[in-house]
Amino acid sequence: MDHFTQGVNSLRNAGYAAARGTKDAAAPKVNVVLTKVGLRKPPARKWPWVLGAIGAGLAMGGAAAYVWYRQRTESIGEALLTDELLDDTEPEERNRALTEELVDSVSR
Repeated sequence: MDHFTQGVNSLRNAGYAAARGTKDAAAPKVNVVLTKVGLRKPPARKWPWVLGAIGAGLAMGGAAAYVWYRQRTESIGEALLTDELLDDTEPEERNRALTEELVDSVSR
C-alpha cells in the first residue's frame, strides 16, 4: 500500500509540474494576444529612462568639470598675481631680462 501511495503522489506532483510548465509556456502567447486585442496595456519602454539617466549624468559631469576649471583658473591667477606682487626687481630690469630671453630664444 505504501508503494501505491508513493506512486500516486508522484503522478500528482508530475501533473502539477506539467500544468505549471504549460501555463508558463502559454502565458507569453496569451499576453501578446490580449495586448493586440486591447485588453492589456503593452509593457512600458525602458529606453527613455536610460537616455534620461545618461543625459543627467553628462550634465552633472559637465557642471563638475566647469567648477573644477574655474577653481583651477582662479588659483593659477592668484599665484601669478602673488608672484608679480612679490617680485622685487624693478620693472625696467624685468623688461630688459624678458627682452634678452626673447632674443636668445629667437636667435637659437
